[in-house]
Amino acid sequence: MFKIKIIYILLAFSNLLAQDKIYNGEVTFNYNGTTDGYFSSIINDSISSSLAFNQDNGDSSSFLFASITQQGNNEFDLFLAVLTDTIFPMQPRSWEIPGDGDEENPLSFETVLVLMPGLDSSFVLSFLESFSDTSSSETSEDLITEIFTNFSDDLYLGLQGSLQVDISNDSTISGSFNSILIKPAFHIPPHLISVDDGQFLFNNATVSTLNMKDTSSPDQIKLFNTYPNPFNPVVNIQFSTAINSPISLKIYDLSGREVVTLFKGFINKGSHQFKWDATKYSSGIYITSIKTKNSIQSKKIIFTK
Repeated sequence: MFKIKIIYILLAFSNLLAQDKIYNGEVTFNYNGTTDGYFSSIINDSISSSLAFNQDNGDSSSFLFASITQQGNNEFDLFLAVLTDTIFPMQPRSWEIPGDGDEENPLSFETVLVLMPGLDSSFVLSFLESFSDTSSSETSEDLITEIFTNFSDDLYLGLQGSLQVDISNDSTISGSFNSILIKPAFHIPPHLISVDDGQFLFNNATVSTLNMKDTSSPDQIKLFNTYPNPFNPVVNIQFSTAINSPISLKIYDLSGREVVTLFKGFINKGSHQFKWDATKYSSGIYITSIKTKNSIQSKKIIFTK
């Protein structure tokens, strides 16, 4: 029930900022420092929680993406990024973190990264509902102002680093980032987090494509955690289906390009396992995707040689 409510609120958030360019996808990174963790924007091992919006603000544009990951039974991390530019739609380029802006006003910087680790479910819902209660004229700057006003004691803010958009077209936005984030709340010594391997991949979507699927549907499919992960060179991919159903199981790279089809056809209900041998492929991050008639599920895998 909680994960359904999370998706419902994210959909309300997407309606609030509805523009020509709306995306959903995944954000992943490791972080360490005052607190450590691994961020992958999947809720309950099945639902991607990342949404992105490319907004045309007249004389400027912004790209905002927001993600949630579940770390425990009642523990969540939230991550947001806002990039400011003069071109709409977004084009490939690099942003310095925090970039140009007024040091007395962090909200004025052209690159704002926010990580809020270790939140309980009630806090997450309060955070997201604060967006869905705002007016349809809300801008990305208004949203970040809302975050700083209500959640400043719980967030880490990007202090230095860079963010690179490698691919930006009608269907896909992908890139990488690294950053040192600091907790603005006063601490001695300062509370710092380091991110060295951030990756993001978003595919163009409309709100209709993000509609929640009834989890009681008879063709429900469950994609389990892959293992080992990271892997070298073979990874095991496990899933189960509730009924006999046609499916496709594919591997994609971070640009959204199909790498290999592991299976396409009719499969009987029950548990199944496939292996992918990546010996002939380069090291990096890949996406495992399984698709049925009514649903798609994906997970990130890391190939290290």
